[in-house]
Amino acid sequence: MPQRSARLQYFLLAVVAALALLHAYGAAIRDFNVFVHGQSIVRTPFESGARLATTTNLREEALAAGIKPFDTILTINGQPYTSRSMLLGQIRRASPGDPMTITYRHGSDAAIESTSIRLAALQSQKLSPFQISVNVIFAVLPFFCLLIGLWVVFARPRNLNAWLILGILCYFDALIINPTLIVGPYLLPLALTWNIVAQAAMPICLMFFGVYFPDRSQTDIKFPWVKWVIAIPLILLCSTDFIANYGDMWSFASISWFVPYMYPVNVTENVLSAIAICWFFLNLGPKIGQATGDARRRLRVLLVGTSVGLTPLFLLLAVSIFRESDVGQGIPEWVNISVFLTLLMFPLSLAYVVVVQRAMDLRIIIRQGTRYAFARESLTVVRVGLAIWLAFSLNDFFRHPDHQRNDIIRILCIIGVFFAFRFVVSKRLQQMIDQRFFREAYSTEQLLSELSDEARNFTEVAPLLETITRRLSSTLHIDRIAVFLRSGDTYHLQLATGMAMPAAGGAQFFSLPAASTTITTLSRAKAPANVYRDDPSSWLIDATDAERNALNDLSTELLVPLPGRTRLAGVIALGPKSSEEPYTKTDRQLLQTIASQTGLALENAELLQNLTTEVAQRERISREIEIAREVQERLFPQTYPKLSGVDLAGFCRPAQVVGGDYYDFFLLPSDSTTDSRLALALGDISGKGISAALLMASLRASLRSIAGLQQSDLAALISHVNKLVYESSTANRYATFFYAEYDPINHLLTYVNAGHNPPYVLRGTETIALEPTGTVVGLLPDAEYSQATLQLHPGDVLLAFTDGISEAMNHDEEEWGEDNMLASARQLLNRPECTTTADQLLTCIFDAADKFTAGAPQHDDMTLLVCTISRTATNN
Repeated sequence: MPQRSARLQYFLLAVVAALALLHAYGAAIRDFNVFVHGQSIVRTPFESGARLATTTNLREEALAAGIKPFDTILTINGQPYTSRSMLLGQIRRASPGDPMTITYRHGSDAAIESTSIRLAALQSQKLSPFQISVNVIFAVLPFFCLLIGLWVVFARPRNLNAWLILGILCYFDALIINPTLIVGPYLLPLALTWNIVAQAAMPICLMFFGVYFPDRSQTDIKFPWVKWVIAIPLILLCSTDFIANYGDMWSFASISWFVPYMYPVNVTENVLSAIAICWFFLNLGPKIGQATGDARRRLRVLLVGTSVGLTPLFLLLAVSIFRESDVGQGIPEWVNISVFLTLLMFPLSLAYVVVVQRAMDLRIIIRQGTRYAFARESLTVVRVGLAIWLAFSLNDFFRHPDHQRNDIIRILCIIGVFFAFRFVVSKRLQQMIDQRFFREAYSTEQLLSELSDEARNFTEVAPLLETITRRLSSTLHIDRIAVFLRSGDTYHLQLATGMAMPAAGGAQFFSLPAASTTITTLSRAKAPANVYRDDPSSWLIDATDAERNALNDLSTELLVPLPGRTRLAGVIALGPKSSEEPYTKTDRQLLQTIASQTGLALENAELLQNLTTEVAQRERISREIEIAREVQERLFPQTYPKLSGVDLAGFCRPAQVVGGDYYDFFLLPSDSTTDSRLALALGDISGKGISAALLMASLRASLRSIAGLQQSDLAALISHVNKLVYESSTANRYATFFYAEYDPINHLLTYVNAGHNPPYVLRGTETIALEPTGTVVGLLPDAEYSQATLQLHPGDVLLAFTDGISEAMNHDEEEWGEDNMLASARQLLNRPECTTTADQLLTCIFDAADKFTAGAPQHDDMTLLVCTISRTATNN
């Protein structure tokens, strides 16, 4: 339905625009013919009167032929005078000086007489510049009014008042331009229809405009029937205009029955039109005393503009009615020109009060406009005076060839003064005048430009908003300013001046969702948007009641978006100026510049705040990880078990702050039948970081709690550990694990390898790999494991390691490998001069690995466990 209504509006607008262009084209052709071919075009010697064939408005040639006013024309060139179009046809075919034979009767009972009229040219001599100016004014004025009406409707297509203005301004085209003079016989019906409708619509549209602009009048609310009592008869009487005009143009006989009623109908129509115009003023006048703010300023401008513009025209119409002549006929041309130039005040005031968002006070318009125009025109007068002085001086100089030196210097000085004033002094004086009359605008521009540069230097939101609002308030004299900032998908009220900030519960009322009409409009336009509540074509019509209520409570008149890089960072809602003046185009441009810098500063402040928060969070996390590292280090053996004939060493170097590798040494509790046994454990948790460290801690706790209960049955122990790890970890978490128990009495090593890299026992030149005896722990809930035993000999060395040692890589991503690891260990073990301790062996292997990697990044945790059996140990 809205789309259909919009299409209808634009269709009507297109029709009116086409008719306006048609009239403009016809007027241009008429004026061209008058200017260029006026001496070869025949003018009509007389016009028909109210009694159809009776004469009025007789020209000199008709009076010279003996025709008198109110004579009845019977035939023209032997053809019956049956319509006005018949006379126009005869005129179009004639030339100036041709005779036109007329038969006529002086009265109803008089005898028929015949005479010959010598046709005269439309223009007997060339037009003077003044007459050309008059014709141009009369041609341009109606078209100018039409253009204003069309412009208002295009600017406010959904505003009823705009369409009423168009109906009012079409009247001047019909009033001034005679359709019989500007179009041919084929377009004459269309042009005549336009004139009839336009003249009938003007008083009706004017009356309704007075009733409904800017709001419905109290007079109409009390007496709503009055406008219909006036409008309906005028609409009905419009049909009689069609009858009279079409009958007069094409057939006198068809409307002979209507002739007795023509005059009273015309009088009735004029009286009703006058009453409609009076009703316009009667509704408009009381509104001024009742309205406030912007509405009152609009009404004042409208009342003064219509009064000044229409009063001279009404006087001219009254004179024409009294003389029973055309409008302006018999009136001095300078009077007509003055009247119609003054008439421009009417359409301009109508357009102004509807199109502008906020009207200026009438006193400001008159005072500033008059003073400024006077000052500007004074400069023009001086320039013209200097130009005349220069012209006369040059003329005098070239008329007397015998020049003295003083004459040459004098003429050069005059030329210098003229050009200096024209191109230097005049411009500076013009700038001074602009600064004098628009000092506040210049001051505003300077202050807002400084504020724009200052906004980008802020790094905190609160001082930025306080500075922006304070400077805007003092510069533009705005009492109420509110700032909304984005928080997630909602824009919340962050700061408000000139009003109390709402409580926590009321703050929700002053919020704008990101999907609201206000935010989407500002995001799409990326420019300040006026909050114009009286315009049905405004974007505010589509807003929700909550949005409108929030903007009303904040007295918002202009919304300025604060653009971010990808979306709006916020919105500034500006209330009315203290002077009640509207926001100018310059204000909007400067505010947009400030908004761009403010939006950038807000994003920078937000980014800085996020960085500060992130740094603080990183510091907290780093501290927590450091604590986790310290805790994890405490989980590794702090003291090694003391066991005769056994030397132990172990070290874990995590790739990150905390790691997922695990090694452990501890003595199992002894009973009455056995001595203490040594437990050795090494594990590699999948992944790295905190999660792996947590699983490592869980594995350690599970092992230590169960190891004392499952002595000698290592397979059952690891199965139990596997189930606990499986239940306490996610599906993608597991660990390779090696666990062994060493009996120092029998030198027997019992072990379970749950999917771990095979540890090696170095015995002389022999290398024994302790291969896996089951799958990894924590992956399958019911995994089965088996245990294996190995008899250790004196001098044996057990090396248990994680793949971070064997797979250490250099910069070329080459792996060190288990063979290099074993070779570095044997190299140290084969030294005969000293006994190698477990700690020396551990350091040697790490140093060799570091030498190979040569500072390349460590990709995995590196853990090594070394257990050496003393060469002096003996079997019992």
